[in-house]
Amino acid sequence: MKWKIAVTYLCIFVLVGLMMALLPTHEWMVWEPAVVIPVCALLFTLLVYLSAQLAGTGGSVAKVACTALFILFFLPGAENAFARDEEAMLELSSQCIVPFFIGQYERIHTRDFRWGYLLMLLMGIFCSYTHDGITLPLCGSFLWLAFLNRDTFFKTACWPMVIGFLIGTGFSIWHHLHTGQSDMPDGLQGMLSRTGETLLLLWNTKVFLCSVALTSYLSISRRGRRLLVRKFHEHTLLCCCAMLSFCVLPFAPLGIDNAVTGVCFFCMYWMLILMNGLFPDGLHHETGAEGEGTVIKPSEQ
Repeated sequence: MKWKIAVTYLCIFVLVGLMMALLPTHEWMVWEPAVVIPVCALLFTLLVYLSAQLAGTGGSVAKVACTALFILFFLPGAENAFARDEEAMLELSSQCIVPFFIGQYERIHTRDFRWGYLLMLLMGIFCSYTHDGITLPLCGSFLWLAFLNRDTFFKTACWPMVIGFLIGTGFSIWHHLHTGQSDMPDGLQGMLSRTGETLLLLWNTKVFLCSVALTSYLSISRRGRRLLVRKFHEHTLLCCCAMLSFCVLPFAPLGIDNAVTGVCFFCMYWMLILMNGLFPDGLHHETGAEGEGTVIKPSEQ
């Protein structure tokens, strides 16, 4: 099965490369297409791999292929990611850092890296400072989880990464305030106007509408509510980020476009996680939880 999944990733790399080769070439490109196309295809394949590992969709060929199609269709800023220029490489590199950062936070929670703490600190600063759309929701989620686990926070291996993320978020806010890029609303009326403007922008994004529709559909039935609760416990960090990204909309200190991009980014992963739960193995898990169709062991007969 592992070699089939490896072949799937190879096919994704080849297909994305062929797709980008058919796109028109810009005359003002700094790098040659022979360099840009393989690098972008490799970065997109890496993004699919990291997203599949984060959402739990990397266990089968069908799930990996569906993850690639899902990201290709719902990825925020996809128009820049496939522009066949140096901006596309920067966009895809930026998109890859976020699932890698979140995945490492969840994966190395109990390990001890000792000398790797400095690298984790620098990685947290770089990730938060270069990702305006997700830095505030992730920072708020880290603070909330650190408060909930305040007795054991500094005993885990991820605390330097969290501290670095807080430092980078502070630098990002300071930069926007001192360069005039921050447009904070004045008073309640300004916040309501800003909220209406951002919701109007979100209403025109397909990933936001699809995630809201899917969540509403699952909340109708008891089985769907069980799935929502289970995925919330399995992916607490991502769920907190998705909820806090909505809380940032009324004031959006890092800009309206960045706030909307953050909501769309976390909605994309939330929707991917829910769709993974709707696969047969996810439904089987839910069926077993309700006691319907549960296999009876020989010792229980």
